[in-house]
Amino acid sequence: MTSPEESRKAEKSVNNRKGWLESCLPFGTVFLDEVGDLDPAIQVKLLRVLQTRTFQRLGETATRHFAGKIVAATNRDLAAASSAGQFRRDFYYRLCADVIVTPSLPDQLNGQLEGHDDELHHLVQHIATNVAGPSEADDVARDVLRVIKQRLGSGYAWAGNYRELEQCVRSVLVRGDYTPAAIGSPSAQAAVLDGKLTEAELLRWYTALVYQQSGSYQEVARRLGIDRRTVRARIAE
Repeated sequence: MTSPEESRKAEKSVNNRKGWLESCLPFGTVFLDEVGDLDPAIQVKLLRVLQTRTFQRLGETATRHFAGKIVAATNRDLAAASSAGQFRRDFYYRLCADVIVTPSLPDQLNGQLEGHDDELHHLVQHIATNVAGPSEADDVARDVLRVIKQRLGSGYAWAGNYRELEQCVRSVLVRGDYTPAAIGSPSAQAAVLDGKLTEAELLRWYTALVYQQSGSYQEVARRLGIDRRTVRARIAE
């Protein structure tokens, strides 16, 4: 059994542990990943930090100063989520003082492999080097590009983005082939025909299906007659 003294030492150790906000040096950076998925209660607390530059430890009343900066990342369209009431508007405007948009894989390849072989080759070569090592990277990359050309074609939209390309490289390395878990697979189509999807799920499924075919938010919006931000929100979900 743990002695009372050991328990007090353990409790003191836990209480004295610094969080990221307190550990951050002046002009340092705290990185928040997937900020679009934060619980509203956490959004409120972080909003206070950004507004007042102060925070409190859990269970304490002492106010501490935060002298760093916050950088956040998300794969969601926070502007659309904010307009839909799914993300705090005030927190969004505090975060978006400076926005860097990273283009998706389909955007980088313009939805077409033809004419963008150099970019695709560069990405596949990079992943192959990480997965198989420098000595095997060239052979793996060559096999992956062959499979992409034969199995997927120039119109493939890479719905899974960069992670799907990684999975494609790994699949070719292990099995010599790649079959995407397509949204239009027989199991997905069966769920639609059997009436097992809710209205919201059906809209998301169909929007994703059209996006998989076209590879462009703008084209999906044109075909479905909806706003481009709505398309992005459905794809993100």
